[in-house]
Amino acid sequence: MTEKATTTPASGSAARGCLAEIPNPFACGVVRSAWEKDVIDVEAIHRGAFSELLRLVEDRRGGVHGRSVLLHGFAGSGKTHLLRRLRLHLQSSSGEFLPFVWVWMQTSPGMKWRHLRREFIDNLIRGQVDGQNQLERLFELAAGEFEARLGRLADRNLQVVLEHLANKRFVRDAAAWLRGDPLPESVSGRLGLGHMEFDDAAAEDASRRLIEELALFLRPTAFVMCLDQLEQLQAHPGDRTGLFALADLIAALDRIENAIVIGCVQTEMQRELESVLMQYALDRFRPLGLGELKATEIDLLVRARLQTEPRIAACRPAGASEFWPIDLERLRPAAEPYRLVTPRWVLYACAEQFEAAKGATQPRPSLEEFLRSEYQNRLEQAQRELSPERSTVILSDGLPRLLHLRGFGIRREGIPPWLDHELVSGEGDRIGVAISHETPQARWRKLKRILEEWQREQRSLVVLIDVFHPVGATAARTGEFLDKLAQRGARRLTPSKEALAALDALRRLLGDVESGDLDFEGGTPELSKVEDWVRQNTPSALAELLDEITRVEPERRLRSELADLLAEKKVLSVRDAAAALGSTPEEVERCARENRHHFGLLVGAEPVVFEKTPAGAGA
Repeated sequence: MTEKATTTPASGSAARGCLAEIPNPFACGVVRSAWEKDVIDVEAIHRGAFSELLRLVEDRRGGVHGRSVLLHGFAGSGKTHLLRRLRLHLQSSSGEFLPFVWVWMQTSPGMKWRHLRREFIDNLIRGQVDGQNQLERLFELAAGEFEARLGRLADRNLQVVLEHLANKRFVRDAAAWLRGDPLPESVSGRLGLGHMEFDDAAAEDASRRLIEELALFLRPTAFVMCLDQLEQLQAHPGDRTGLFALADLIAALDRIENAIVIGCVQTEMQRELESVLMQYALDRFRPLGLGELKATEIDLLVRARLQTEPRIAACRPAGASEFWPIDLERLRPAAEPYRLVTPRWVLYACAEQFEAAKGATQPRPSLEEFLRSEYQNRLEQAQRELSPERSTVILSDGLPRLLHLRGFGIRREGIPPWLDHELVSGEGDRIGVAISHETPQARWRKLKRILEEWQREQRSLVVLIDVFHPVGATAARTGEFLDKLAQRGARRLTPSKEALAALDALRRLLGDVESGDLDFEGGTPELSKVEDWVRQNTPSALAELLDEITRVEPERRLRSELADLLAEKKVLSVRDAAAALGSTPEEVERCARENRHHFGLLVGAEPVVFEKTPAGAGA
């Protein structure tokens, strides 16, 4: 039985002085990446789940194509920590080398393959194994059959790039191409590359095919693909587009014979997937859950942290428990019946006990103070990392998150391919958002298609020009198309770098709450409270951008109000309708003419407007 910590008043005072200069060994409770270093790991925690992951790896190594795994648990249960343990185990193993890829999945559903491609390549190039990055190690393993493996590939550009990298030629540009970055024509020519298409649909499909081709090149070597925080594919909880994107992604990767796929979600999302997806989609993966800590696991975690600071034992009063100054009884489920006893909560509770033992207890920050500090940290990171490669995903993923908080519905499916998403207001107004970030040739082709297919009566249109990809003075055709769209009522906006950085910081903050990765008092803050804080603290540069995107033109407002009026009155003279709406007869008549699928108009001495029905469609 574990002895409970006891101290006498005299020894307690001396102990506080002794502990005063010792750093709190429980202070860090979140593992944010499987590539983190210097993390204390207690292998007995979640040993069963870890064994299941190892079994998945060994089955795939042996040619058995078992189902992918969806690792789930509550916030702070240690999912990312377990992936890190798997990475270390594979890299220290004396068996066959297996590349390890860990991807933090905060992106929009429409960019999931481009995001995965970039992160896949970054992992292979940055992950060091015995002084080599993983790609170099793979080239070394394939040396005897390199040409034969290249011959499997259908993509000539990929063949050329892999040859350059294997021979350490044009390494920076070749790696940029692998990530999906558009290269200047002069650089592409120097590398010997053919044409590439960079419009959204083509780039997304090309990224999926490149991952499949790379996997084919690697065979028979298997590789581990960890997709962490998959719930971040959702713009908001309940977003079914994100759920289906998650299922499609796992299903496509599961079909790759040498891919060992491990996804991570919170338990709540696992339940949502089971209630929404069809059985054939659920059959692509099997759930593997992480439960609460058992009493023995709590003891092992506390002991491991205390042992990182040998000076604590020297301060321990005579007769005190080996766990001093921690009272283990306060960490048991019975002591906290409404708490999930996760590793993160145990570390938080121990950190507070340790500070109290030092006599250094500080007032807890309020949620508002905590969020302000977290936002500032993310803003500084966003400002450092803001780049042409990141701006598009910030807009594509961040805008739906923030606009959802303003009460807009977000549609990503069933819309024209030249739109990134469509906003639907509470009054039924529809606003299409097209993000223009392509190469110059792809941009003018996309704008030409928008000009041909956009129908103003169906939705208004906002074209966002990426500040990192401005329309240059020499882009005459692009400028011409933008001018024509403006003449038809489309709005052109260029988000500032200040607005982009704020959007990136807030999307990360919201995403971390939704995925349970924002550590507050050993758990995660309530999403609704964080959303309220974001609404009240959106920086002015970003708020102005959101206002401009969602501004409804007077013509569209008049159409909505006229539709409501005629739904009640059915038929009115144009004069009476104008009086009821506070408009002019000319504006009402023009609105009826421009929206013939909504309204009928009889022109005569006294023009009449009426609600259009199928029976009256020919009137």
